[in-house]
Amino acid sequence: MNSNVVQIYTSMFRSLGVISGMTGGGGNVGAVVTQLIFFKGSKFSKERGITLMGVMIIICTLPICLIYFPQWGGMFFGPSSKKVTEEDYYLAEWNSKEKEKGSHHASLKFADNSRSERGKKRNTSTEPSEEITPPHV
Repeated sequence: MNSNVVQIYTSMFRSLGVISGMTGGGGNVGAVVTQLIFFKGSKFSKERGITLMGVMIIICTLPICLIYFPQWGGMFFGPSSKKVTEEDYYLAEWNSKEKEKGSHHASLKFADNSRSERGKKRNTSTEPSEEITPPHV
């Protein structure tokens, strides 16, 4: 496998490990903490522990309402009026040296594929900004 192929596939999964690790680790820690708080000892009955666990889950999930993507919007606000494109959003994480190496090509391909997730109202551009053909392994 040549180095360009490795760079493209490496860049595709640039954040995947971090996100997977945080999600998995956070879920495991949350389960242990929940067990210790609500079900260890006799402080709460099982019924009361399950009720409080449900309340805790709701409270811990509420921050998701604050997630906002400029090109798609969020739960309470629509897309940005600045016409931010998927390419703008996904290329912002790459510096100029990485772009010179071509490491950003997978992000461009992902941005092109994610354009369909905007919905029909804002989907005015169907042409990709740069033609990227991922190598086949």
